[in-house]
Amino acid sequence: MDYLFALQSLREISPEFITYFFVFVSEYLLKGALVASGIVFWCCDKREGSAILLGYAGTYQVNQIIKNIACVYRPWIIDSRLHVASGAAETATGYSFPSGHTVTAVASYGGIGVWQKKRKWFLGLMIFAIILTAFSRNWLGAHTLSDVIVAVIEAGVVLVVINLLKLYMANHPEKDTIIMIFGIAFTIIMLFVMEFKSYPVDYDAAGNVICEPFLMLKDCYTAAGMMTGGLLGWWLERHFVNFSMQVSKKTLIWRGVIGTASFGLVYLLSGLIFSAFIPAHFDHLVKYFFVFFYVFYIYPLCFTAVEKKINK
Repeated sequence: MDYLFALQSLREISPEFITYFFVFVSEYLLKGALVASGIVFWCCDKREGSAILLGYAGTYQVNQIIKNIACVYRPWIIDSRLHVASGAAETATGYSFPSGHTVTAVASYGGIGVWQKKRKWFLGLMIFAIILTAFSRNWLGAHTLSDVIVAVIEAGVVLVVINLLKLYMANHPEKDTIIMIFGIAFTIIMLFVMEFKSYPVDYDAAGNVICEPFLMLKDCYTAAGMMTGGLLGWWLERHFVNFSMQVSKKTLIWRGVIGTASFGLVYLLSGLIFSAFIPAHFDHLVKYFFVFFYVFYIYPLCFTAVEKKINK
């Protein structure tokens, strides 16, 4: 905690733009890395892109399982003298340990870095982005040092598993159905376990619940949506679309431009639409299912159909 108190003291006397910068790194740049992973999948390397995207979903899911088993409160709940920066308060959801932003940074930046590992300068840049994201969570007061360190280790282990599966799939492509079914079944089982397990309920001096267990479940539904939408979309694309990279550079550029714009649009609109008539937390499950399903299946289905029509 002394580390967070020292950072909080620095934050309070530092120019506000420094905190804004770390909010940008932690919130917006990280979302850009997810879009970049989609571009890798659509325009550069299908196998590596799908591994990065599924690695993102997989690390996020494993992280939520660990979070909701450990049930470690956020730093400002443990010690009221600590405060989270206002720009990070809304997304500091769920329990604290390990850091969700950090695991997704390792999944996206790390996955892209491993894909381009022969370019040492680029790999170094991705490692720096991971370190910067992890530190931003400490600077903003959202996580302890142990939260981000364990998150890096955890995400690294999951990425190793994802890459082993990628190599296995290269030699056994017919096993994709088993992997898809197993992954979705595991996700559903884990969601039920997280939903019905017991959670600590502590009260403040006024008798109010310090940390409402129901609120801690939202990110578990988000993770389940990512994983089920991603796996189902990945399987459907392999069997019913199977888009090709053997197209012109101009076509690949248009794929990336339209994909980036539509990705953002789908992300924003799905949140607004589904939250309007689907109860919490199922709105998050449906939203992220649709977003990842769009990235893996709907968008490839659309651009493949358009490209075939243009090339007739």
